[in-house]
Amino acid sequence: MNWDDLRYLLTVERAGSMSAAARALGVVTSTVGRRMTALERRLGTRLFARVPEGVRLTPEGRALVRTAAAIESQLHSAERGLKHEEGQLDGPVRLTTGDGFVAFLNPWLASFRERHPGVRVELSADTRLLDLARQEADLGVRTVRPKGDSLVARKVGQLAWRLYASARYLSRAAPLRSPADLADHALVGFDAAIARMPQLQWLEEWGAGRFVFRSNAAVAVAGAVAAHQGVAALPCALASLHPELQPVLPEVELPLEDVWLVASREARKVPRVRAVMGFLAERFEASRSVMLGVR
Repeated sequence: MNWDDLRYLLTVERAGSMSAAARALGVVTSTVGRRMTALERRLGTRLFARVPEGVRLTPEGRALVRTAAAIESQLHSAERGLKHEEGQLDGPVRLTTGDGFVAFLNPWLASFRERHPGVRVELSADTRLLDLARQEADLGVRTVRPKGDSLVARKVGQLAWRLYASARYLSRAAPLRSPADLADHALVGFDAAIARMPQLQWLEEWGAGRFVFRSNAAVAVAGAVAAHQGVAALPCALASLHPELQPVLPEVELPLEDVWLVASREARKVPRVRAVMGFLAERFEASRSVMLGVR
C-alpha cells in the first residue's frame, strides 16, 4: 500500500463521490475508480458501497480512512516542523472562509503578497467549513469561536448587520418608515440553514412568506438587493461594497457578529501561517469602522 492510494481514498471520502474527488485531484473519474478498485483487490475487502448519491464507506473503509487521516496528519506535522526549523517564509497557506469575506480579503491578500512574495495563499470560500483540526486548511476566518484544545482562536473584530435596500427599489416601492411597513415589501434572505443566525432572525420573523429570493451565499444575497429585488439583512462591510445600497429602518438593532482567526496549534508554529494571521489581524483592526458600519 502506498501513500497515493490512501490520498485518493481520503479525497473520495471528503468529496463524497468519485467524480468530485477526480476534480479535486485534477484527474479523470476513471483514474480514481481504477485506483480504488485496485486498492480493494490488494486488501481483499470492499471499501465502498455504491449508492445513488455517490459512494458510502463500508466499516472496513471507515477504519482505513481513520488510519489514512492519522498518517496525513503526521506527514503535515513533519513538513511543518522542517519548515519551522528552517525559518522559511515561503510556500502555501490554505485559508478558508465564508464567501461574504472574500470581496475584501482579496485586496488585503494582494498587499500581503507584496510583502512576502514567496508565500502563496490558497483561498477557499465554501459553504462547507473546512476542518482545521484535520488540517484541511491552515487558517480560517470564522464568525463562531471553535471548541476544542487542538485549535487556537484570536478575536479580530466584530461585524455589524443592518437592513438594506437599493435606492432604485425604494424609489418605486411603498414607504418604509417602520417595521410594520415591511408587510408591503419584497424581502431577500438566506436559505433555511443560514437563516437561523441571530442576525437574521428578526427579518425572518417579520417577513415570513414574503421572501422573493433566497441563497446560501452572502454575495448572492447582496447582489440581489443591489439588483433592486427587495430588502435584506446584510453585514455592513459587505453592503459597503455596493454604493447603491442604503440602510433602512435604522431603529432596528441586529446583533453584532464576532470575527475570529482560527488555526490549529501545529499550523500556528509555521512562520508563514503566523505571518498571514498577523497581517489579517492588522487589516481587520484597520477596517474596524467599515466592519461596524460607521461612516
